[in-house]
Amino acid sequence: MELAVYGTEKPHPSVATTYHNIGSVYKRMGKYPEALTEYKKSLDIDLKVYGTEKPHPSVATTYHNIGSVYKRMGKYPEA
Repeated sequence: MELAVYGTEKPHPSVATTYHNIGSVYKRMGKYPEALTEYKKSLDIDLKVYGTEKPHPSVATTYHNIGSVYKRMGKYPEA
């Protein structure tokens, strides 16, 4: 998707946001495995863009939503 949209393979925060939004739609539909897949794609890109040394709100929000999905699935240890 990144190559098609931005003409580069370099991670872009807008692509992460798009994956995150798709994950949110799946979550609202109750399609939790699909939501996790999209949230994890978003997280992967955000960590490449923002790194792990300094906290970033996008990374925190995605971790929160991943935990929320696991909670709804009853997978409390993962949440």
